[in-house]
Amino acid sequence: IFGLETAIERLVEEYFHPAARRLDVRKRILLLMGPVSGGKSTIVTLLKRGLEQFSRTDEGAVFAIKGCPMHEDPLHLIPHHLRNDFYEEYGIRIEGSLSPLNTMRLEQEYDGRIENVMIERITFSEDKRVGIGTFTPSDPKSQDIADLTGSIDFSTIGEFGSESDPRAYRFDGELNKANRGMMEFQEMLKLDEKFLWNLLSLTQEGNFKAGRFALISADELIVAHTNETEYRSFISNKKNEALHSRIIVMPIPYNLKVSQEELIYEKMIKESDMAHVHIAPHALKAAAIFSVLTRLEVPKKQGVDL
Repeated sequence: IFGLETAIERLVEEYFHPAARRLDVRKRILLLMGPVSGGKSTIVTLLKRGLEQFSRTDEGAVFAIKGCPMHEDPLHLIPHHLRNDFYEEYGIRIEGSLSPLNTMRLEQEYDGRIENVMIERITFSEDKRVGIGTFTPSDPKSQDIADLTGSIDFSTIGEFGSESDPRAYRFDGELNKANRGMMEFQEMLKLDEKFLWNLLSLTQEGNFKAGRFALISADELIVAHTNETEYRSFISNKKNEALHSRIIVMPIPYNLKVSQEELIYEKMIKESDMAHVHIAPHALKAAAIFSVLTRLEVPKKQGVDL
């Protein structure tokens, strides 16, 4: 990413650093807001790739209950009344409750003995939908909330007898699969309101409602991005005050450095099939100067190009 060093430094210092220290900012949605083609999606993509790579290292090892579709934290198996003692002995805080599916598995498969529950190491992968989820807005009439929170598997109701049986529920929504990692909302503010309400309890309390179950715990970073026009429209609507209070906005402006803009053009040419074409000296610099100037001041004569 060229020309966004200041924005990235601010992102680390104002969000990731305090969130890692368990300050209240960790309970906020990270919203990258800026103009079109400003680098927002690229930043999110790099975060996802970095998370995937880190989970493959010894320092970034992540363990989950084996066979759990939500890759649940094995520490959720520890009863609430023992968690204070666990913290005093090991210095590890445990947040969240055991999911309905694993609660049933604990009783039926392991006879309630948490020490017998099998665990496994997982590595995050966006392609395999492990620890990284992505949600994109589409036609509100056809898009279902089940895309986020999962859905009932009607083919199994005859076997299990009830829609409230966790085994008859498919925990395959994006919020389910992104548990333990990060969740990306592309153009979040274009989503229908019914999708955004799930984020209220997820950000503040670390849980969300799915099916006919109690609130399901989820530990995931929510990253969204949008443009300035959508954001201004969002904050002007009084109905969005609750969600707006749970968002931390991180501006991602256009690059205003000519040298960095020139590097962007060089990279684009190297990655294209035009790398062998001769380019006149200073042509890229001239194009970079022109681009940066258009971002500094509105042109008096519209429609001017190179």
